[in-house]
Amino acid sequence: MKNILKTIFIFFIAFAVIGCDMDDDNLGVDLESLSAPENLGATFQITQDNTGLVTITPTGEGATLFSVDFGDGSPTSDDLKAGESVEHIYAEGNYDVVVTGKNLSGKTAQGTQPLTVSFRAPENLKVTIERDPEDNYSISVSAEADFAAMFQVYFGDAVDEEPTPLMPGETVSHSYETIGTYNIRVVALSGGEATTEFTQEVVISDPLFLPIDFESEKLDYTFINFGPDVVDGVPIIDNPDPNNVNPSSRVAEYTKPVNSEVWAGTTIALDEPIDFSTERYIQVDVWSPTAGTPVLFKVENLADNSLSAEFSTTTTVSEDWETLTFDLNSIDSAVEYGRIVLFFNFGTPGNGETYYFDNIRTTKLELVKLPLTFESENLNYGWNGFGGASGAVVANPDQSGINTSANVTELNKSSGAQTWAGIILGLDEPVDFSAGTTVKMKVWSPKKGASILFKLEDSSSSPDNNGNPSIVAEVFVNTTTSGEWEELSFDLTTFEAFDPSINYDNLVIFYDFGNPGEGTTFYFDDIKVGDTEYISLFSDIADDVTVDTWRTDWSVSDYEEVSFDGRVTKHYYNLNYVGIETVTNQLDVSNMTHFHTEIWTDNATTFRVKLVDFGPDGAWQGGDDSEHEIVIDNPAQNEWVSLDIPLSAFENLTNFANISQLIYSAAPAGEANVYISNVYFHN
Repeated sequence: MKNILKTIFIFFIAFAVIGCDMDDDNLGVDLESLSAPENLGATFQITQDNTGLVTITPTGEGATLFSVDFGDGSPTSDDLKAGESVEHIYAEGNYDVVVTGKNLSGKTAQGTQPLTVSFRAPENLKVTIERDPEDNYSISVSAEADFAAMFQVYFGDAVDEEPTPLMPGETVSHSYETIGTYNIRVVALSGGEATTEFTQEVVISDPLFLPIDFESEKLDYTFINFGPDVVDGVPIIDNPDPNNVNPSSRVAEYTKPVNSEVWAGTTIALDEPIDFSTERYIQVDVWSPTAGTPVLFKVENLADNSLSAEFSTTTTVSEDWETLTFDLNSIDSAVEYGRIVLFFNFGTPGNGETYYFDNIRTTKLELVKLPLTFESENLNYGWNGFGGASGAVVANPDQSGINTSANVTELNKSSGAQTWAGIILGLDEPVDFSAGTTVKMKVWSPKKGASILFKLEDSSSSPDNNGNPSIVAEVFVNTTTSGEWEELSFDLTTFEAFDPSINYDNLVIFYDFGNPGEGTTFYFDDIKVGDTEYISLFSDIADDVTVDTWRTDWSVSDYEEVSFDGRVTKHYYNLNYVGIETVTNQLDVSNMTHFHTEIWTDNATTFRVKLVDFGPDGAWQGGDDSEHEIVIDNPAQNEWVSLDIPLSAFENLTNFANISQLIYSAAPAGEANVYISNVYFHN
């Protein structure tokens, strides 16, 4: 009978194994491909009654069964399933507990966990608490102590908190849900009744600095309203009117109380000063109930609010989001600005109206990138010299020949400068080679036959940021004349390692390369890749296209073509708005990147440029028209202002192949006096 039962038992075991094999085959599991278990160890729970009773729970990855060698010469434990524990009584002493893990394929691995069993209270408890450099809300804790078998960690952010076990030599991590002050308590345990504790107060904070987008669930966005009452204000709410300007989820809401002061507003202190080193414009997305509302943006020093800078602009749309730009170039770079202040409808008492704002950030209105003309008033062309050379943007010393532009870059190679002395400029965008691989540059050299080295670098290839990138492209060209402007061409393909797919973002210029400095000055200008193309309406830069009219009959402006300040200009006076049409020969500017115009005014406080495209059907109000207007607040007066506007800034233009109208307008409406010159599109 016993043999029959044994046979039946073996049969069922075999059937079970075959069944498992079939299941494994059906599931496509290759047991032999399973890796051996990893990170084998154990956690201990010591009974604090001087009995030496220790509960051991094996740990590890990829193991289904564990066995424990207690390290005191006693037999190894029976197999334990994942999560199971075994108890063992130890005498006082130090032990190496060895855990063996086995996976489904039978592969095994071992790990050793040191164990100290002592009935003395732990001594010399040292706890290390470190913050996660990538996460303001996360910390890690490790501990060590003489005679300690394990530790219990309380992070202090829960009621009736269950302690987190911590083994000697290990680290445990924890993430807090919110900012705040927490008491971290670490209890060192031995096998005795006595314990040793450590407590440390930890402040979890999340520094608030620009940009501010109100999307964090953890950051403290507490603004303070004033004028006259000082109260917490500006609730953070769901975006009530998302659009393409501001599609974000969360925004700030400000209500200007009825009969509040004309200077009522809201403010917040930042945890870090604003970095104005490279970006001195502030942009804020604003939703205003009315157009024409003045908005004042102010920054202050936290310790002394008299150290401040401010700029005002005006909303141009009602009940819709728009991006307002504030020019803070007048700030004192020696002052740290850590507070921002916003005033809506500044100068007028409140009537209970509500504004929304979002995405407060520093920005550049333009990027330093090729082509470089050095004419922008918004850019800081930060040339850095080396080897005894220096560079800066200066007034063109010789406005003649092929270069009559106002500004150029000066390279001075001082007397005794290194043979390799030059200047370098970091670009905000890598060079785009879609228009070609030949760089052209206008140069003015005091010496004929001087060797000009044009070099591009990939700044990310500089090991340890030592200033010597390993990925470069460089070409030598000699000047062919002296004392006058000429254009040199640098064919980058002649440099064997040149690769147009590389992100070259440093531009380096060397003058008279190979010779020591003689105290001479060299000038260059208009650095571009490939040939620039133009569609000119009114300029000397290319042949003008046919323009139907420079003043439509629906315009509200007087007009004349006159010579002014040495230029032939279009003069618009008593200007409210004027339409310029190219309906007969609609302009396809799809391959252009910028619209350019130059203006001179002695009284305009606002100047606007609107482009209108009649759409693929080429007909006005055909259902596919699009338009967009650019607003220039407070243009400089009594001097020429060059506007080179990226076509991408005309965000609402959905087509660029049928440009039919150019509309200029200005404030004060009906009184503005504006001269126009050099109107063209270019790439």
